[in-house]
Amino acid sequence: MSFLTTLKKFGNNIGAYKVHLCPEVKGQANEKGKPLSNVKIERVLNFSDGKSVEDFTYTDKNGSFSLPEINIRSNQPAVPLAEIFTSQAIYLSYNNEEYCLWGSRLSGVKYREEYARKLRQLIADISNGKILFKFQNKKTEGYKFEALSICRWSDDFEVVEQNAYFDLSEIETDNN
Repeated sequence: MSFLTTLKKFGNNIGAYKVHLCPEVKGQANEKGKPLSNVKIERVLNFSDGKSVEDFTYTDKNGSFSLPEINIRSNQPAVPLAEIFTSQAIYLSYNNEEYCLWGSRLSGVKYREEYARKLRQLIADISNGKILFKFQNKKTEGYKFEALSICRWSDDFEVVEQNAYFDLSEIETDNN
């Protein structure tokens, strides 16, 4: 690990308040139902104060993978009108192609069970097209969270757009 990477990780643990960037991630990568083994899964997490965390793992022989929960500390002042958000991008690289397992932007710095539930079940098939979808927001009735993914879920999963463009700035945020 380079000195700069070590310094950056150390800096993410110093600050005024705790920021929840991403819950634990668990999933499986497949191609037409067959597990993809030894495939790189990359995650890029950002906070609006400019801090970021990047990590990766590889799938096992069954295509399964996991990444740990990530929290950092921020020096960003608690300014009432400042937009405070986190963003998550998780993707896999296979045969020189990148596939979006998860892309989302969330206002605030707190753990959200709705996100954790989805991120514990990233069952991806690279033959699926990328979609923009909505899922439940228990805190604000009538408002749903949005994310991009090639993953599919059996419940709490409303497709908004097929083959959506992967641009986190276009995803709506929850201001609560």
